[in-house]
Formats: sequence, C-alpha cells, structure tokens
Amino acid sequence: MRVAVIALLCQLLALSARAEAPPPELLALTESLPPLSYEEGGEHKGFSNELLQMMLRDSGLRAVIEVKPWSRALREAQQTPNTLLYLTVRTPEREAWFKWIGPALPLPIEVFRLAGPHAPPPSPDEIRRAKIAVARDTPGEKILEEKGLAASDTLVLTNDEAQSARLLYARRVQFSAGVGLFQRYAARQQGQNPEQLEPVLVLDDRTRFYFALQKDSKPEYAARLQAALDRIKQDGRYAALLKRYNHP
Repeated sequence: MRVAVIALLCQLLALSARAEAPPPELLALTESLPPLSYEEGGEHKGFSNELLQMMLRDSGLRAVIEVKPWSRALREAQQTPNTLLYLTVRTPEREAWFKWIGPALPLPIEVFRLAGPHAPPPSPDEIRRAKIAVARDTPGEKILEEKGLAASDTLVLTNDEAQSARLLYARRVQFSAGVGLFQRYAARQQGQNPEQLEPVLVLDDRTRFYFALQKDSKPEYAARLQAALDRIKQDGRYAALLKRYNHP
C-alpha cells in the first residue's frame, strides 16, 4: 500500500511539473530538404536543425518544430508573431516580412568536376565545349544559359542535384553545376566519395540562407538568436558542423 501511495505521489508531482512549465517561446517552421532538414526515426535532423538546436541552447529559448510544405510554411511565418522560418534566402522582396538572423549558410552556385591527380584547372573554353549536368529550372541553369550555353548542345538538364551528381560520377558528363552541399550529400547517398567533387568555377557566390523571424515578433528573441549564432561561429562549432556536412 505504501509503495502504491509513493508511486501515485510521484506521478502527481511529474504532472504538476509539466503543467507549470512555460510554453515554448517560438514556433519553428521548416521543410523537408535533405541534408538541410529532414526527419528520421521521429527526430529532426540535418544541418539547419542541428544549427537551430545549438542556437536554442545558447540563447535559452525553446521552440516547437514543425515540418510543412515550403509555400505553406512561408505563408504562416509571415502571419504569426514569434514564428521562425528556416532556412530561407534573404531577398529584397522578403526584407520587410521578417527579422533576419544570419547569415546561416552560404550556398554558392558552382561548376564541379571529379578531381584527378594533378589535373590543371579547365579553361572557360573547355567548360563551354563540355557536357554539363544541371537541374532544370534552377539558378544554375539560368546563369549558364545567360553565358550562352544552350541545353541542346551543352547542358544536360536533370530533375535535381542528385541526378546531376549521379551523371558526373558515372562520367556521362564532364561537369555538373549546382550547390556543392546538395551534390556532395547526394554522392554520399549514392555510395560515392564526396571528396572527389572539385569546384572549378563559381557562377554565383552571393546566395545566403538565413533564419527568418516574423516581423512582429519580440525583438529580444531575434537579438538572442543572433548573438547565439555569432558565438557558434566564433568558437568553432559552426566550422565543425559545415565540415561534417562536406560544405567548405
């Protein structure tokens, strides 16, 4: 009888503690986009989720994380104070919608080849004459077309970065164009060595991903998250995280 009473008291105390815990300060919305953000075994994983958890620990803030289709997440994040959208590109159109925390991740668009022993850098003419795999309807495709490369004779249009990487490693093309983080992740998933992916030309180095906090959110939340991100960059944790995801 005494054991049962003690067990009941413990349950009541646990329930009381949960009831008294304050609610999380933030609702964090993201999409499924490996290796940045994805769910596995009921856990939120990926570069952006790991970085967010570091920032929450350092800032003392708590968040409920929800994964939603990107268009829906973007719409909800604009309307609800204290909602954090991650990761998203900071553009002039979006500037007034959010308080911006970052930059969290540079994502340059580059041309890649498979690294060879003592291979000299290719000339622009070599790249122009070669077959280049690039995902259709992406900034990489647009930039290459602006440089005068047409899909009919040079560009091999693919469905996504993973297919571009697959064609490159299979040596069906000489180059691939896109984002190194995504192509290295795809190479690993395909059983290839991501270290073989060598950038040879930068097409655009201005793209930056940010955490975006709804514009009417408490200003102190943005300040605390920014300060946390700055500390993570200064003490080496950020560089270590980039290295683990094969992003220079």
